[in-house]
Amino acid sequence: MRPYQVYINQAALYTAPKTGPSRRRIMQFIDSLGADPFQKGDFSEADDVGRTVQVRIIDRFAVIFWADHAVSEVKVTHIKSADK
Repeated sequence: MRPYQVYINQAALYTAPKTGPSRRRIMQFIDSLGADPFQKGDFSEADDVGRTVQVRIIDRFAVIFWADHAVSEVKVTHIKSADK
């Protein structure tokens, strides 16, 4: 299987940590999505349009993503505080 392209919503980058170990762990996870797009989150939920998205908790952040297997892409839609 060829690696998937991973796309990150620009707005998600503004809420992600700018430096430090949390950012490093988040970016490592996002990088891993291209090689293994079938990863599951810690839980799933429906987004605003009813699509099932995966939510992975990394430190105090929630990384929300979904795989579009038809076009071999993973979309990271949000990176936000896991407390909210």
